[in-house]
Amino acid sequence: MSFGKNKSKQMNNILSFFKHLSYGLLVAVMVLCLHVNTALAHRPHDVISQIEISPTYSKDKTLFIIVRSNLFKSTNGGESWKRIVKGLDNQFDLNSLLILRSNKNLFVSSSGDGIYKSDDEGESWKKTNQGLENLDISLLAVPTDEANLVLAAGRKKGLYKTKDGGNNWYSVFRNNTKITAIAFSPQNINFLVIGDDKGNLYLSKDSGETWEPRGTIANAGSITAIAFYVQSPSDNTLLVATEKKGVLKSNNLATSFSEINRSLADKNIRDLEIGTDKTQKPVLWVSTADEGVFQSKDGGNSWQKYSQGLTKDSQADDVKSPHFTDMEISPAFSQDKTLFVGGFNGLFKSTNGGEKWQELETLAKGTITALAVSPNYEKDGTIAIVTYVGNTYISKDKGATWTNMNRGLEIPRITENFQTPHQDPRRFFDLDFSPNYGEDANIYATILWDQFLKSNNRGENWDIVRIPHIQGYATRGINIVPSPNIASDKTVYLATQYGIIYKSTDQGNHFFSISKIENPRINEALALVISPDFSSDKTLYASGLKGVYKSVDAGQSWQAVTETNFLNKPGRIQLAISPHYKTDRTVIAGTEDGVVMTTDAGKTWFELSGIYGNHAYIEGLAISPNYQSDRTFFISVKGRGLFKTIDGGKTFTKIGNDGISLATMNSVPSAGKPIALSPAYASDKTIFGFGSSTTEVYKSTDGGNTWQIITLPKNENTQYDMGTTISLWLYVYRLRILKFSVAIIAGLASYVILGYLGLDKILPLSKLQIKIFGSVIILVAVLILPYR
Repeated sequence: MSFGKNKSKQMNNILSFFKHLSYGLLVAVMVLCLHVNTALAHRPHDVISQIEISPTYSKDKTLFIIVRSNLFKSTNGGESWKRIVKGLDNQFDLNSLLILRSNKNLFVSSSGDGIYKSDDEGESWKKTNQGLENLDISLLAVPTDEANLVLAAGRKKGLYKTKDGGNNWYSVFRNNTKITAIAFSPQNINFLVIGDDKGNLYLSKDSGETWEPRGTIANAGSITAIAFYVQSPSDNTLLVATEKKGVLKSNNLATSFSEINRSLADKNIRDLEIGTDKTQKPVLWVSTADEGVFQSKDGGNSWQKYSQGLTKDSQADDVKSPHFTDMEISPAFSQDKTLFVGGFNGLFKSTNGGEKWQELETLAKGTITALAVSPNYEKDGTIAIVTYVGNTYISKDKGATWTNMNRGLEIPRITENFQTPHQDPRRFFDLDFSPNYGEDANIYATILWDQFLKSNNRGENWDIVRIPHIQGYATRGINIVPSPNIASDKTVYLATQYGIIYKSTDQGNHFFSISKIENPRINEALALVISPDFSSDKTLYASGLKGVYKSVDAGQSWQAVTETNFLNKPGRIQLAISPHYKTDRTVIAGTEDGVVMTTDAGKTWFELSGIYGNHAYIEGLAISPNYQSDRTFFISVKGRGLFKTIDGGKTFTKIGNDGISLATMNSVPSAGKPIALSPAYASDKTIFGFGSSTTEVYKSTDGGNTWQIITLPKNENTQYDMGTTISLWLYVYRLRILKFSVAIIAGLASYVILGYLGLDKILPLSKLQIKIFGSVIILVAVLILPYR
């Protein structure tokens, strides 16, 4: 009897041990799995191509950058930025920026629009192309103290000169070569040297009027920068930076060269600058494509790397882009020790002479990419926005206050793991309310890749819907168009930038592809609008390769309806359909070259003219909900401002503030419509818009004549509370939890079953031992086998 009790006690101890071991294993698994670290790498999307610093930077802290063809200005040393838009109506990318040290006038060139000039420190711009035979200008240069003499090089060939500050240009170099570097002598503006993409150098002794060939640097690739290295009044030493051979020195104005690359680990030089130290001795700086920044204090005889804090991104290698490009030195460097360097991964600043670099935010994560107004705005006062990366906001008091609505959109729910992603995957692309929002409380959003997001409780929580992948086409750039009859037909359409049309008939819970529109492979959203009378006419319009397409069978098939020159070309098209389409048959298209319109359901199209000017790049388009009565719609024209018509497009009036632009940020992927009218516009005259370089919403309550700027606070909180952490853990590890639960159940079941099999009669083990060891084996087997 005592032996039986001791044996039972021993077995109970064994069972207790296994029980506590199981608890310990469970806790250990949770601790090991629960690595909730949301620190993210910098996004590789604010590629800096040009930096220009104020000649009085030590006082005004002003600098300019070109970031993905957007012109930004900072007056606090790069801590914050303002997007410059007034007068910049360019259809092509901006690429070269120049500030005159004598009067702070600026020039900027583009790859097809020519040259713009600003005489108010960059706040506004005007074209100055008189005499240019080629409007594809890639490089600008000016002597240090000259206000009127500027040289401009074509991207493919040609060199132009102005002697009157850009009012008139004329050709001074017609060789069939691409000029890639220009340098004026600081001692004599008559002396200047240019280099080309073949390693050739040319010298002018008459301010660029005539040229003579000098040396050629064989196998050097492009000449990327040239500088006069002056140490005495008679010194004509040149430093030449190249793409393949590093830095070379010439003591005889480019007739012979010697390499000065000792300790220079990367010979692909992107920029070359000369500063001074505190004793006013010259100091050389170079930026290289891969390694960052190097300094030489001995005229290039030796170099030291100064790249602590500079970061790179592998995507630069994928697209064969340099990691680092332009560099600028503060004019007061000997006192403030300030340098800037730009590149693929952003803008970097050093205030200690290059010893350490700090990354500056330029294209802000908080840049708004889409905005939507509730269909019940008059009653609920609700508007919502999404930003470039990571955040959604909602206001229920007409924009007075805002709350974040990110529950359900935590990063692990997108990536389905707790590993820190290289990039935050929440790149919001589009946003819309259900037309039946007052009843179904649905808000819809998309991120750039693969995901449709749905909230059925006014943004309190989100569900993530995976969009099925079509082989050969990336599910990228997803535009949202819900049916106006969603209460009855439950239909939501999605359109990708590659022309794939998806449809849901259960309010966005599931999607299936239904058709494809011919679409150019450009980084722009596909425009899609739906007829207000969709329940009966089944009509949609979309943009595509041949302009505007139309479907009259609910998106199953499409027919191109524009063959005219102003629509039949690649480029972004924005569409707006009349709220009274059933009777007026009106659709409006905003293009990169003006506004066109149909009033017969797409059979014929005509171009609208007006004071907004020729070759107008339409960045925003919105039509009045009461169009049948007020004949009102709005267009936002790049560089020219906001225009309004109240007669159906016959005439336009300029309204608003030229300093703001209602537009999506150039080269920031977005399907958002930058102008949104209140559904009660007829009575409240309310318009919302976006287009700032920060998280700012524009609001007008007088039909667009004046605007209020609503600034939203930054939301950088990536820490999860305990409840969210537990729910994320359960979501991410749901399969593992299921397998562990099945293993426990199988183990317990086997413990019971093995007691009835009589195995103790054929095995040298007791019944209890068989039950314990057998159940453990079954538990382990279930845990291990599914992972094989």
